[in-house]
Amino acid sequence: MSMRVAVPERLREKFINDVLDMYARGEVSAARAASMLGIPLAQFYELVAEKGTPMPDVLNESLLKELKAIARGESRREERKGS
Repeated sequence: MSMRVAVPERLREKFINDVLDMYARGEVSAARAASMLGIPLAQFYELVAEKGTPMPDVLNESLLKELKAIARGESRREERKGS
């Protein structure tokens, strides 16, 4: 038996903001955060953009590393061969 409980809007907003903060700090992945909020991943990314939530530093570092590799003409496949 499933039961629905009305949650005051300010509590819902606080929970959303807390989850977005956890995502921004890298404590949860985007997929986990979307699951916690009960929304699809695409909708989570829309929410991140709408709220101006920063990307986690870990993700920023990963993207920066990938962009530098692309600028050097390297691909992930080439990097794996060298490992």
